[in-house]
Amino acid sequence: METLNKAVRFIVVMTVFNLVISVAILFARGIAEFKGFFIGTVVNTLFVTIWYLGARKGMKSNTLVLLLITVGGFPIRLAILALFAFGGLLLFQMNTIYFAIAFLIGTIFSLIIEVWFFNTLSFPGSKKIR
Repeated sequence: METLNKAVRFIVVMTVFNLVISVAILFARGIAEFKGFFIGTVVNTLFVTIWYLGARKGMKSNTLVLLLITVGGFPIRLAILALFAFGGLLLFQMNTIYFAIAFLIGTIFSLIIEVWFFNTLSFPGSKKIR
């Protein structure tokens, strides 16, 4: 459980950093770019929260369940990225490039954290990935 708490702290730091960047974009670029970056950060945070809930349950299972949660979520994230990128332009009047940048930055960092989390877990009868 300690590694999950560390992963959550890393993710919170990443999210706060993205929110600070979105505020800087508001003052430097404008409202459409801010909306894009901010919504990208929020959507990624939602996915990370769903991963956290799955990882908490998966810790009680085996490594295969955690691996499926980590790896299986990536194509779903990309599909929702496309959905928001095309629909968000009309719905939220946001800049899709800034949305994609924020979402992809958050996804890359969260996947790094998720793989780190997966690798640091030790289950009886299993070896760590080296």
